[in-house]
Amino acid sequence: MMPRRSSSRAVFALILILIWPALYWNCYCSYLSYRPQTLSTSSNTLECMKSISLLLLAILLTAVSAAAGQDANYWLTQTQSDYNNGSYSLALQDIDEYLDLNSSDTWAWSFKANILKNMKRYSEAVDSFDELIKLDPSDAQAYNDRALILSGGMRQHEEALESIESALRINPRNANYHFNKGMILEEMQMDDEALQAYDQATALNPSLNMAWYRKGRLLASQGSLNESLPSLEKATKLNPRNANAWNVKGLVLQQLGSLEDAKSCFEKALALEPNSSEFQSNLNGLQANAGGEPEKTIEFEKAQ
Repeated sequence: MMPRRSSSRAVFALILILIWPALYWNCYCSYLSYRPQTLSTSSNTLECMKSISLLLLAILLTAVSAAAGQDANYWLTQTQSDYNNGSYSLALQDIDEYLDLNSSDTWAWSFKANILKNMKRYSEAVDSFDELIKLDPSDAQAYNDRALILSGGMRQHEEALESIESALRINPRNANYHFNKGMILEEMQMDDEALQAYDQATALNPSLNMAWYRKGRLLASQGSLNESLPSLEKATKLNPRNANAWNVKGLVLQQLGSLEDAKSCFEKALALEPNSSEFQSNLNGLQANAGGEPEKTIEFEKAQ
């Protein structure tokens, strides 16, 4: 296996050592060709020597290009192998080696950002996306992914909002970008704007179950229980394995006095996540209050 972090430099150092004699010989031949004809070396001989040196130089330069390409391919393959094995530190070293050889590869910058995100080195991940955007300012996905790291990893919601809006200026019909904008706006406690973003997301992609869920949850947290139910029903229909949607739907139904339906929702949520203390607590609380007045102050957690 090639030694990490040094092989590329070693290869190019070796190539330079090989090229240097050819360069020197070419210069020497050129020098001789312009010297006074007192030398015994004939002009034909000099021209022949010069041609040979130029040919050797061309061959070596071709070898440089081929070696660089093979080295780049090696590091790219090694990056993917180490990443798939969960060796993020090694994968980061590999991708840096690759980028030393091919710094204009936007995919590599994106992959490096993803590695850094997995290592929770969020600021460096954002820097990698910045490098990608310098190379391709029209890459909407880069702006989107950058926004998610800024908001979710670094809690820099205002800058994240600017980044996601840049993505939407490039691709305004991407439902996922509108959904992500809604998540960021929730974090900024801009609930009405978040609802508008979720509406836009579901209009563009009616099967986006998480947008229906977040909309229903947000409406419920605002006390708009009857308005929240259609969105939550849509979310559970599109993805019956969304335990959180079943739980929130159960809380809404409990608040509205539909205790049997609420109980069914809590049981479905608990069946999907048997170890959830929250779901179990909600079911126990409902059963303990059976026959009594429904609670009036059910709390719906804000976006996380």
